[in-house]
Amino acid sequence: MTHTVARRIVVLGSPGSGKSTFSHALAAGTGLPLTHLDDAYWRPGWRRPSTPEWERTVERLTAGPCWIIDGNFAGTVRQRVERADAVILLDRHPWLCAAALVRRSLRLRCDRLRGRQPRDYLPAGLAADDPPVRSLTALVRKAAGFRGRELLGMRPALAACAAPVLRCRSRRSAERLVRHLSARARPLPAAPVGSRPVFVCTCAQRRHHGRPVPIRPACRPAIPDRTRRGAPEHG
Repeated sequence: MTHTVARRIVVLGSPGSGKSTFSHALAAGTGLPLTHLDDAYWRPGWRRPSTPEWERTVERLTAGPCWIIDGNFAGTVRQRVERADAVILLDRHPWLCAAALVRRSLRLRCDRLRGRQPRDYLPAGLAADDPPVRSLTALVRKAAGFRGRELLGMRPALAACAAPVLRCRSRRSAERLVRHLSARARPLPAAPVGSRPVFVCTCAQRRHHGRPVPIRPACRPAIPDRTRRGAPEHG
C-alpha cells in the first residue's frame, strides 16, 4: 500500500475487471480529474487515430500535475507509468471478467432497445451498436487472454517504473484501495482558467442528460491490503 499522496494514477486491467467503476469511485473520493482513454481514442464511426497522433494525445494527458487515467492501450503504458505516482492493476479472474462483460452487454442492449441513456460506461465517441462495443465475442476473448497477452506485454514497463504497482484481485481489495487513497487525498491546487482537460470524464453528466450530479464525500481510511511494489505476477 502506498504511503505517499498519489495525484497521478494509472488504472489498468482486463475488460470486465471494473476499471471504469473503480476509476469513478476513486475520482469521487480523491477529487482528481478522471480521463478514460477510450474517450480520447475512439472517433465517431469507430475510427482510430494514427500512432503518432495517439502518442501526442497521451503526452498531453499525462503532462498535467493531477489525474487519473483509466485504460490499457499497451503501446503507451510506459509513457503513462513513467509519470505516475501510483499504478493500479485490477487483476480479477478472467472468467469473472468475461461474466461481467456478458452482463454489461445485456444492459447496454436493453437500454438501447428502451431508448434510454446507458447505465454503464460507454466511450464518448462510440454508440452501443458500434463493433468495438457490440462484439461480445471479441471482448470475452480479450478478457480470457488478458494475462497471457496484454499483461505479459506490460510487465517490462511496470517492472521499470518508479511508482508502486498496486494489484487488486477482488472487488473487496479494490474498494479498500479506494478508501485508502481517498483518505490520503489532499485539496488540489486551483487550476488556471481554461485548463480543464479536453477528455475529462463526463459520464455522470451524460447519464443525467447534462445536469451535474453531486459527488460523494471521501471514503473512510482503508484496512491494509496485501500489495507489493514492482511488476505484478500472473495469478
